[in-house]
Amino acid sequence: MVYTAIDTFYLTDKQLKNTPSRKDGIDEATETTLRRYGCDLIQESGNLLNVPQQVMGTGQVLFHRFYCKQSFSSFNVKRVAATCLWLASKLEENIRTLRRIINIFHIIECRRENLPLEHLNTSSKKYLELEADLKRCELQVLKEMGYICHVELPHKLMVTYLEVLEAPHQMIQEAWNIANDSLRTTLCVQLKSHVVACGVIYTAARRCYVPLPENPPWWELFDANKKDVDEVCRVLDHLYSLTKVRYIPVCKEDGSFTMCNTSLDSRSQPLAKEGASSGPLMLDDANTRKVEAKAVLKSKEHVTDEKERKSHKCKKDRFRKRKGARWLSRGVDKK
Repeated sequence: MVYTAIDTFYLTDKQLKNTPSRKDGIDEATETTLRRYGCDLIQESGNLLNVPQQVMGTGQVLFHRFYCKQSFSSFNVKRVAATCLWLASKLEENIRTLRRIINIFHIIECRRENLPLEHLNTSSKKYLELEADLKRCELQVLKEMGYICHVELPHKLMVTYLEVLEAPHQMIQEAWNIANDSLRTTLCVQLKSHVVACGVIYTAARRCYVPLPENPPWWELFDANKKDVDEVCRVLDHLYSLTKVRYIPVCKEDGSFTMCNTSLDSRSQPLAKEGASSGPLMLDDANTRKVEAKAVLKSKEHVTDEKERKSHKCKKDRFRKRKGARWLSRGVDKK
C-alpha cells in the first residue's frame, strides 16, 4: 500500500489516553460521548445540505484530529463541528456557504431541543458574532493541522476490496453503513484507512453470514494483519453497544446556534439506548402557544375570506344595478 508523506496523523494508544481533554479533567466516557455528538452533528447537517459522504467523512476526520490537539473544555463541540464541515466542503470542492451551514445547525439545534424555529436574523449582533467566531475557529483548526488537511477515507478502498472478494450486494451496503459509523470513533487517527476497510469488511461479513477465505487469510492480500483487524472489530462492537448520545456541556463558551437564550444544553437529560426511542421533550406552554397561534391565524383567514366574499357580492350588485339603469334609460330615450 502506497501512502504519501502527508498521511502521517496517527496516534498511539498511549497518546489517545493522554489527550488535552484528559489533562483538563474530562474523563474517557465524556470525551467519547462528545466525539460521537460532534460527528453526529456533521453527518446530520451534511445530509440536510445534500453534500457527498466524502465531505461529511472529511469533516469528521478533521474533527477528531483537532480534538487530539485541543481540549473540549477550550473549544465548543458545536462550533468546531460546524467549522470542520465548512472546511471539508471547501477541501472537497463541494462548497457550502457559511450562512447555509449556520442556518442548518440552527435548525438542528431547535429540532433536537424542541425549541420554536425562530427567524434567523442575519443582520443581528449575535449572528455576526457567531459568523466571526466560526471564521476564527477555522483558522485555529488549520493552525493545529499545520495546514495539512489530507484525508484518506476507507470507503474507496473498501469498495475495491469487496469487488475483489466478489461480495454480494447486501454485504456491500452493510459494509458502507459500518464504514460511515466507524468515522464516529477514533479509528481514523489510530489506524490507516486500508486496515479500517478490512475491519469493516470483516464485521459486515459476520453480520451478513458471508464466508470469506481464511487459508490464506484474505486480509493479508490487502496488507493488513489479524491484530489490527480484530482491534477495528472491537471498537465497532463497543460503538454499537453505547447509549444514545447526548450533549454534555464542558466548555465555558456559549456554543448555541439559536438567537434566543432558551436552551436545554445545560439541563441533565437521561440517556436512552441507541435503538430505543426516547420520545420528544414535552414543552406544554410552547405547544399551547403553537396551537393558539394556529387557531388565531385560521380565524383571521376565515374573517378575511368572508369580507372578500361580501365585498365581491356588493360589487356585483352595484354593477347589475348600473347596467339595468343604463338599459332602462335607453328604452325611455327610444320612446
